[in-house]
Amino acid sequence: RTREWKYSRSPHGDQGADRHLAELYHISEDPSERRNLIDDPEYSEVLALMKKELILAMSAVGLDPQNDTMPIDEGIKEALPDQKIR
Repeated sequence: RTREWKYSRSPHGDQGADRHLAELYHISEDPSERRNLIDDPEYSEVLALMKKELILAMSAVGLDPQNDTMPIDEGIKEALPDQKIR
């Protein structure tokens, strides 16, 4: 996150491909985060820079950006047993 931009993505814990759409917001112009710019080619350079910054920040605290997962909450496993809908 910078003063102007916010980039976020949500890894999950099953080692598969991310199923959640990443998000990119121009928060200085869209403080309510209503327009996700992640797929807008006009912002591809901003997206590349924000991805690079996230990798640097993760590496700085000892996280491996190539193996970025979060454990699945046990409640989600029970409520959503079909992995395709988690």
